[in-house]
Amino acid sequence: MTATEHRKVGPWTLGSRLGEGGNAVVREAWRQPADQHLALKVLKSSKVGKEPYRRFVREIEFLRSKEGLQGILPLLDANLPDRPTKADPAWLAMPIAVPIEEALEGQPLEQVVEAVSQIAGTLAGLHRESIAHRDIKPGNLYEWHGSWVVGDFGLVAIPDVEELTRNGRPVGPAHFMPYEMIVNASGADPMPADVYSLSKSLWVLATGQHFPPEGHQPAGTRQLSIADLRPHALSNRLDVLVDRCTNIHPEMRPPMSEVAADLKSWRQLSAEAPRLDVSEIAARLRAGMAEELTEEENQAERKEQAYAAIRRLQELMAPLNEALASLRPGAELDRQDDKQTQSLLRTHGHMGAPPAAFRWQRCSRIWTGPIHHRFVLKMSRSLELLESGELVLRTMVDVGYEQVMQTEYHWRSGEWTAPVGGIQAEKMLEDGVAELAEKLKEGIEAFVGHAIRDKPPADAG
Repeated sequence: MTATEHRKVGPWTLGSRLGEGGNAVVREAWRQPADQHLALKVLKSSKVGKEPYRRFVREIEFLRSKEGLQGILPLLDANLPDRPTKADPAWLAMPIAVPIEEALEGQPLEQVVEAVSQIAGTLAGLHRESIAHRDIKPGNLYEWHGSWVVGDFGLVAIPDVEELTRNGRPVGPAHFMPYEMIVNASGADPMPADVYSLSKSLWVLATGQHFPPEGHQPAGTRQLSIADLRPHALSNRLDVLVDRCTNIHPEMRPPMSEVAADLKSWRQLSAEAPRLDVSEIAARLRAGMAEELTEEENQAERKEQAYAAIRRLQELMAPLNEALASLRPGAELDRQDDKQTQSLLRTHGHMGAPPAAFRWQRCSRIWTGPIHHRFVLKMSRSLELLESGELVLRTMVDVGYEQVMQTEYHWRSGEWTAPVGGIQAEKMLEDGVAELAEKLKEGIEAFVGHAIRDKPPADAG
């Protein structure tokens, strides 16, 4: 240990560094070599009116008010000089406790849940007094004298006490902080934020990872669930709890008292009658099926993109539908049951044809003449999503008598294709509808010409 490390602060001789944050450094300290070592948190700032000093004062006042409360790392001594200097800084002394990650290393999942359950109980008690910690993360949780305790109350929120957070400034632990504490910390309810941060800490302690995923963690998220990273017969129940606690909407998260009760109940679940535990096998199976599952996810995303393409196609088709409606009152628009459209505008399963994963068809039509001898104009279109990810557009204009093979006018487009979800697909839809509009105009001329030329007598039918 160097001479620099042995410098003194007040009556304390400083030893090795135990930790450091943005506003303070924590060192091992003692009064005499024979004294029991403790942890001395020394404030870096000497500006009494600034936020770091005022928070330090609040932390000391809070710890003094909770002296003897189980579950909180206690305050042993403190110094708050009126004019702090480098030689006489503000400090607080606390016991040297074992960081929770170190204490739980190699322990079974049941012990992890017991530790977080005790901490949740402590926080629930504070929440009943409308007190929130706002800085819950594994680095502020400890094992001390056989109990699991919470430390570092530098960001504590206390009712009827001035809020020290500046507007627009996030409050909370990086990687463990919910969205509302990033965008509006001074206006957000801090207690659901504690629930969010504790559930992120549970995930880290249960999985052995250093940082949790960002944001909401839905249960069963592949390769990021506790069930995958820490196989256990009941780990999926913890994933459900983390899902609820990390909901993007704070009001949808359970209160801390419910979290504590759920974790306590989880321990009781583990004592139930023996069950078939396939958690390790399931984890291996999911790993082995990763490529298959990824393809299923890709197909689902492509279908969503195909739905978006349908909505865009309907927008582009709207003026053409309006044109038909202006020609014939009662025009039938966007029918799904036209047999000719279903037969002609689809990918048929002949040898070598790629199968369709998704198919959409519509037909709009106008007519003239009696019901048994109708002369009809049809404007049809279909959109298919192939399993390869290609989007296929086909269109058709047909003018003639229903149920008669001979037509006055018939045109069918080729296949317009483009990868689903991209700009190429957008351009394909625009070009395809533009071509259809030109052919529809020709079809309308044929329809109108026939209707005028061959109008049936009034008594026909």
